[in-house]
Amino acid sequence: MRGLVRNAGFRRLWIAQVTLALGDAVMQMGLLEFFRAHGYKVPTETAKLLFWSALPGAVLGPVTMVYLDRWQRRSVLMISDALRAVTVVAVAVWLMPILTGRNEAGHLWFVYAMIFMIGAITTFYYPARYALIPNLVNTEQLISANTLFTTSLAVAGVGGRAFGGFVAERMGVEWAVLSNALAYVASLALVWRIQMTPHATTQGGANAHPEGGWGELKDGLRYVWEHPSALPLVLLSAVFAFLVGILAVAIVGYAMETLGLRTGGLGYLVGAAGAGAALGILALGRGRAWTKATWLPFVQLMILGVMLVLLGATTNLWLVAILFAGLGAVGATVLIPIDAKLQEQVDDRRRGGVFAARGMLTSATMLVAFWLQFGSGVFRRTPAPTVLHWLGIGSIGAAALALLATRRRRQSQGGQ
Repeated sequence: MRGLVRNAGFRRLWIAQVTLALGDAVMQMGLLEFFRAHGYKVPTETAKLLFWSALPGAVLGPVTMVYLDRWQRRSVLMISDALRAVTVVAVAVWLMPILTGRNEAGHLWFVYAMIFMIGAITTFYYPARYALIPNLVNTEQLISANTLFTTSLAVAGVGGRAFGGFVAERMGVEWAVLSNALAYVASLALVWRIQMTPHATTQGGANAHPEGGWGELKDGLRYVWEHPSALPLVLLSAVFAFLVGILAVAIVGYAMETLGLRTGGLGYLVGAAGAGAALGILALGRGRAWTKATWLPFVQLMILGVMLVLLGATTNLWLVAILFAGLGAVGATVLIPIDAKLQEQVDDRRRGGVFAARGMLTSATMLVAFWLQFGSGVFRRTPAPTVLHWLGIGSIGAAALALLATRRRRQSQGGQ
């Protein structure tokens, strides 16, 4: 870890991402407080918020796969930060008349349009970020780099939500939103200072694919399909994203409607999840033999399912806090080995496209998860504890099916 922190390029990227995680979390809690204070149904609006942020990933995923690997990833990060800072300021300006009482709260179409815009920009940003890490560190440092990233981002995200609940309630929603614009500006400055050799890119211009963007998209999808490990890892990420999409909204309804907590109380529970995430990631980061086992993600999903069933069966705050810590420990560690394997095994010129394909699939599955919770009457009428029970049973079933599918693929490849 010390070698990573002494790497100036990686250190600046790391600090930039921690800053963004804090800003995003504080803004999200600010919007939740806005929903609560102005009489909106918080779980429904939370599902809409997450839906519009995830929609661009599914819609623009093919565009990202075609074009991202043509560009320098550092430039993509800087331009994305600048555009998102402007968009967040626009949200704050639109909310101000409502917060000051000059206008009444009504339809939130503008907020969701800006959230869609941020999501569209982020569709390019996240794959570029993950694809850039191997350009800054050695191959043998990838597990450590991803562990440090995941640990820091989980703690920052959870800490930001706990702090964001306090800021939104005590200082005001406008401060919670504007803090995110400051975070984007700070990130832009940090990434701008990264010095690196330009990396390989796919061909564009005169050397472009003879079939144009459609041909490049087909080549990229074929690469993912034929790669020995990329497809299983991408699909496993998509399954996990669906579970997280359901859980992200169900937890809000469980905390505010079942437990009777306000925004600050929800922030403290998320803080417990962050503490658990830190412990889980530290355990994984020690690099013991079990952390590299192929069965690890499947067992994690099963443990996650058991804890969700238990969570839906209790309202004791101490037990709830312990279960939140356990959920954080399991949930925060699932993607670390997946990210490291993709970064290590995928060709540099295709790495951005593969991460874009993963982003497209995870966005699509999360869209389904969010839509089920605001577009489906069944979910709207179902109490949060029951949804948690469903999610727990689904996690266990998904783990069993994923393990069976993986074994069959390996047997098929081994027989060829």
